[in-house]
Amino acid sequence: MTAKTAKTAKTGRRHRQGDESRLAILDATLEIAAERGYDGTTVALVQEATGLPASSIYWHFGSKDQLLAATLEHSYLSWRATAPTWKAAPEPEDFEDRVERRFQRAAHSLTASPQFWSLGLLLTLQQRVKEPAARRLYAEVRQDTERAIRDWWTSVLTPEAGEGDPELTTRLARFHMMFMDGLFLQVRSSDHKDVKRLVSLAARGLARHLERMGAAS
Repeated sequence: MTAKTAKTAKTGRRHRQGDESRLAILDATLEIAAERGYDGTTVALVQEATGLPASSIYWHFGSKDQLLAATLEHSYLSWRATAPTWKAAPEPEDFEDRVERRFQRAAHSLTASPQFWSLGLLLTLQQRVKEPAARRLYAEVRQDTERAIRDWWTSVLTPEAGEGDPELTTRLARFHMMFMDGLFLQVRSSDHKDVKRLVSLAARGLARHLERMGAAS
């Protein structure tokens, strides 16, 4: 092995170790923050959970605020991996089936990756003079998700529905977000796990209401 090859291999190992340390920090922070919120998450707790020195945590993220922001982004990407894309895709022909399918997929993603929703709600409920970067990021993520859901509704409703009520798709998107918030709290605080049935009742009830309005395509 030449000196150049050895140096390249050493650099590669160092980068891999750095990536592994960063991921370990993010995973540990997510577990802590989803349970304790912003104020309850400390570098000392992250250090204890990962076994890494505080200097390593600060080297990767600079500050607790930036660490929480990076953790929220990390948890969001994990959540999106299980969430519906809300982009155009083959859909069931029946309108009720179409709506329920979307609601069920969203509910599944919420229960499969609950840390993102938990951390986000904790950040939302906090009031402080200086907003944490993570809270600002969460607000942006929710706005983006709401826009994506609104666009999906626009694609499945009749054009006449939008003409008769320009705010209809916005209200439907906000209802969906509110429903997911409530469903998350119900699942986390209750022994009743009949999530699919609850989601089906809400989705099909909403779909039938829209059909009676003549808004279903």
